[in-house]
Amino acid sequence: MSSTNQEINENETKYQRNFGAHVPGMNNKQVVEYYDQWAENYDGDLDASVYRGPQIAADLCNIFISNKNLRIIDIGAGTGFCGHFLKQHGFTQIDAIDPSASMIKVAKSKNIYQNLFVEGISGDVQTSIETGTYDVGVLSGAFGEGHIPCEGVKEIARLVKPNGKIILVMRKEYLNYVKDYVNKLEPMMKKMEDEGIWTRSAFFEVENYSFDKAGLVCVFRRN
Repeated sequence: MSSTNQEINENETKYQRNFGAHVPGMNNKQVVEYYDQWAENYDGDLDASVYRGPQIAADLCNIFISNKNLRIIDIGAGTGFCGHFLKQHGFTQIDAIDPSASMIKVAKSKNIYQNLFVEGISGDVQTSIETGTYDVGVLSGAFGEGHIPCEGVKEIARLVKPNGKIILVMRKEYLNYVKDYVNKLEPMMKKMEDEGIWTRSAFFEVENYSFDKAGLVCVFRRN
């Protein structure tokens, strides 16, 4: 087998493992259980050659945020990919929140985060984190089938203090087929803007977010 064919086969295997966390019809409990089982191999399967989302999110933090000592919450932090890149950019006060205890265990071993919360973002139950705790909320890869629900963006906003930044990066195509997002997520973001909860700072597409698929970047200022 040529090295090119081997790389294609390896990437297909990685894609299928990632798809296992995004199967249509999965609920949040099933998603968390999948991540718990996947945690030990996650970093190898979703390395930077196939998944650029966390680096994109961290790079955006570096662009929009000049003070490297601001408090950041990495939402859906997983094993700490985004935190790793944030730390490389010089950010010093980073916390993590993720519903998978196994993923958080891996993230903790990397000594990136000050505080780690094994909690999920839901649409109807607040996390244990106090309102307005953080200057920045950053998210990459935490949207998807059975992941953070549409209404969860309200909880994300609640965690960030006034004038803070919220940086959300997701796979663009999820807006077209994830049932909870189709004709719901973007209108919810717009509604929150109309209600004065946040103000849009940037909204654009990026190439090669994950597995050569486009990503969507949404940046807001908390009001």
